[in-house]
Amino acid sequence: MESAITKLVDVFKNYSGKDKKLGKKEFRKLIETELNHFITNADNKRAVDELMGKIDKNKDVKITFDEYFILVTLLATTKYNQM
Repeated sequence: MESAITKLVDVFKNYSGKDKKLGKKEFRKLIETELNHFITNADNKRAVDELMGKIDKNKDVKITFDEYFILVTLLATTKYNQM
């Protein structure tokens, strides 16, 4: 589990900017590269923008680590419920 948590943090750090947030471009790249088999329409910019809008709680068009973890939680819950 430790390696999974480290990987989640590293992925966020690798894609986030100096402000430690993901803008639209960074978020799209993360989804397309890291989650392309996990998220339907990962290559569809509009779908990814809609997903970003759903997890961007403060609506600043930037994803913080806390907001990113909302996505991780949703994906983990979906995967668990499919088992």
